[in-house]
Amino acid sequence: MQGGQILNLSFRGVGRPIGRDFDRDEREYWVTPGLLSTALDACMDREDVTLSFDGGNWSDIDLALPALQQRGLTATFFIVPGWLGEPGFISKLDLRDLVRSGMTIGNLGLQHRDWTALTRDRLEHEISQGRRLLEELTGTEIKTVAIPYNAYNDTVLDTLRHQGYEHVFTGDGGPADPAAWLQPREPMRASHRTDAVAELIGQLRPEA
Repeated sequence: MQGGQILNLSFRGVGRPIGRDFDRDEREYWVTPGLLSTALDACMDREDVTLSFDGGNWSDIDLALPALQQRGLTATFFIVPGWLGEPGFISKLDLRDLVRSGMTIGNLGLQHRDWTALTRDRLEHEISQGRRLLEELTGTEIKTVAIPYNAYNDTVLDTLRHQGYEHVFTGDGGPADPAAWLQPREPMRASHRTDAVAELIGQLRPEA
């Protein structure tokens, strides 16, 4: 796809949280099952669209995974290991089920902190320990990371480069260069119309 663009489409949750309330600024990023289905239908047979789900919410295993499997799609699930097994979140066994189902696991930090508010030592710990635990739990190499709250600065990016991630995903929106280290994602929101994904895909610049 050299010379072309990709769309990195991200989801937070589907339906409503179970066993907990919405977290900070979270409500607008939970879509209906119908919107998820419409979005995934638009992504079928598209090599220029990637899918990801953030946080390890219960809906990852109950709603997102079956919807992906029905369409032969795969996605990256960015997980907060400190939330595994907590009310409203997937368990360690669920995490392994995602891997067995052919999904990729990425790091979202040990406890989903605002990385720009941490000292250098705490920042390095939050990122590195999240990765370590996910690798231990899944038996896979964690090569990608998503930035919580889309809060980053030069210190955060320097730390991620030092830790050797292949790709770093933000929530900046818009198309992406598939070869770039820093990858903007387009977050799906509850307010999106059902034709939003098709419109976004239509804006991609094809390979020259």
